[in-house]
Amino acid sequence: MTESAWMNLGAGARCRELNRDESEDATISLFEVPDGWSDAEIGLGNGDLEVFVLEGELLFEDGASGAAGSYHRWLSGTGSTAVVRSACPVVMLVQRVGVVVPPRGGADVVLHTDPVDFLWRAHGQGRNRSEMAVLREDPDTGSQTYALRLPPGWVGRAGQHFHTVSEEAFIVTGDVALEEEPVYASGSYLFRPPHVVHGARERSETGCFALTWTSGPIDFNYVTVEGPMPVPSGIPRSGGCFGIHSHQIDSENHT
Repeated sequence: MTESAWMNLGAGARCRELNRDESEDATISLFEVPDGWSDAEIGLGNGDLEVFVLEGELLFEDGASGAAGSYHRWLSGTGSTAVVRSACPVVMLVQRVGVVVPPRGGADVVLHTDPVDFLWRAHGQGRNRSEMAVLREDPDTGSQTYALRLPPGWVGRAGQHFHTVSEEAFIVTGDVALEEEPVYASGSYLFRPPHVVHGARERSETGCFALTWTSGPIDFNYVTVEGPMPVPSGIPRSGGCFGIHSHQIDSENHT
């Protein structure tokens, strides 16, 4: 994975790639666009697009609107007509997969999900009760996009384990700490590659709402580990988790 600084797109719009997977031609990026922006002028990219609105409101050609907290997905190709514009300054999280996928009922069909329509499933009890709502699941690869909620005082009780797929998360609100990492506050991005043992010291003081992605069906492989958690080669973080803290993004926000 790679990361980059903010890029000026012109006309008052800019983006920052949080992660780029060269092998899959896939990116996860933050976009900041001004009032009156149109995807026809400054595109979000070609391919299968997922957009989560963090601030502001989007307007779509099908008459739908996307306020903060809403999730949208559509297929965008070269020559596509504009399907979205901003009703005010907007901050959005965009996942783009460049691989062409079959259209879902038409090339310009947009799937909209408002926060009130998220289908939450609970796990655990009391302060260790977490909730997740699956927003997308690929029928071929099993990869998922889902929203995650952790209550205040949450402490991970799953035990030490690893997954055979990668995990990514953007902290929308609240905070989370993983192993010996510093606390990741709202606006932070996290990436954990496959086969990294974790789960023993995860916690959230204020609670957390995050948007997360997995590269395949999530699995739990429990292990017993003594001493420090193993760190894969090339991942310079304890616990094997790569992170961009919100203050790092904010500091570049004002340079």
